[in-house]
Amino acid sequence: MTQALRDARSEPMLDIVDALVRNGHHLQHFVRELARYFRNLLVTRIAAGNPRLIAASREERERLAQIAAAFSEQDLTRYLQLTLDLFRDMQFSLQPRLHLELGLIRLVEAGKLISIEEALAGAGGASAPPVPAAAKQGAPPPPPPAPAAAKQSAPPPAPPAAPPTGGLKERLSAALRELGMPFTADAVEHSALAESAGLLQFTTPAEFELAMRPADIQKALDHLNAGKRRIKVGTGEAAAPAAAAPAGEDETMRRALAHPEVQRFREAFPDAEVRVARNLKQ
Repeated sequence: MTQALRDARSEPMLDIVDALVRNGHHLQHFVRELARYFRNLLVTRIAAGNPRLIAASREERERLAQIAAAFSEQDLTRYLQLTLDLFRDMQFSLQPRLHLELGLIRLVEAGKLISIEEALAGAGGASAPPVPAAAKQGAPPPPPPAPAAAKQSAPPPAPPAAPPTGGLKERLSAALRELGMPFTADAVEHSALAESAGLLQFTTPAEFELAMRPADIQKALDHLNAGKRRIKVGTGEAAAPAAAAPAGEDETMRRALAHPEVQRFREAFPDAEVRVARNLKQ
């Protein structure tokens, strides 16, 4: 792996992950050991003369010193931080192989970065433009270029992005992705959603259950300015949405919910749900 980092090559990282999967290794355990390895390299690079800081034999410490000499302290610090972040994300990952491949490729890309000091030094060290021969001989400098006839008008600002369209489930999924919660967005897309009287009832397949946290869904509702809702999540196969109720049933439900006795009952029992309203005159 360190050879791939030195060569800035991503392909060996994919081969490493493939070998781990084929041999049945625990990917999260591998990332934990990788973080410990980068920690030892960083400590060796900083304090090679203090053997008490690394629990390893003399031969192992010598081998670590040879490898650490090929990297800077900044590189090893970035590798360690990225590996710790990868270990944290894999604890909740539904696709550990994908996360591990992406994390190792990020290690390769991080090694290509340069420090701000190097970038500023490169910008400040640029050579000055050559002086024309006529200026060296004392000739008057050439006249400045004539100004342009008219400045081009600045392009009009781009119109604001249109809000996401579609039903509530599609808008929730888009809002979750904007908030940086792609796993919850995938879970919402694979779930069935039923709305009734301020309640959102999600029916989610078992493999997406851990990603369906009501608090995260409420954050997406706040992002959409959709107000507070009661959110319930149940497991099961995501069923097709039920057919829309006839217009007469909608009117009956609306009148029933507007009745003062029904409103007082719902205030006394906020978790209660009115599912069916019957018109006794029919």
